[in-house]
Amino acid sequence: MSIISSVYDPLGFVSPCILPAKAILQDLCRKGLGWDDEIPKCSEQKWKTWLEDLPKLEQFKLSRCFKPLELSAIQRRELHHFSDASSQGYGAVTYLRQVDADDNAHCSLVMAKSRLSPLKTVTIPRMELSAAVLATRLDRMVKQELTMQIDTSIFWTDSTWVLCYIENKNKGSKPLLLIVSPLF
Repeated sequence: MSIISSVYDPLGFVSPCILPAKAILQDLCRKGLGWDDEIPKCSEQKWKTWLEDLPKLEQFKLSRCFKPLELSAIQRRELHHFSDASSQGYGAVTYLRQVDADDNAHCSLVMAKSRLSPLKTVTIPRMELSAAVLATRLDRMVKQELTMQIDTSIFWTDSTWVLCYIENKNKGSKPLLLIVSPLF
């Protein structure tokens, strides 16, 4: 647990690398193992494999400049949020897309968040909805933190469950999401 916690990743850029290790720990908790219990061989092997790959994160590089020099005056800024889920977890990622006067576009990774599925079994549609909610929270947070004007937010999902839930116009249901973009 201390090794996983020692990876400093406030913007979630390496969360796809950290999530498998968290899943191993969650699986051990699900099996009811105590601190002093011996770890099963299959879990131990998964952990050792993950630990061997951990030093590769030192090579991870990402440009943090949102506007490269080759772009002229920015005409439009869009936030694109992608959300997805599986039985193991869910997540969302935000990209900033900027278009200049010459119609050249540049995309930058802004932030990502991921979560393991809860110990209590949850359906995939519920996980997809959780991922969509996470995307809307990323949108709100990024808009508060960026000092530039954002023209539109666009949300992307491959889940028909999420789309149907958003489109649900029944009087008895309460809306889960407030969507800013017509493309969601």
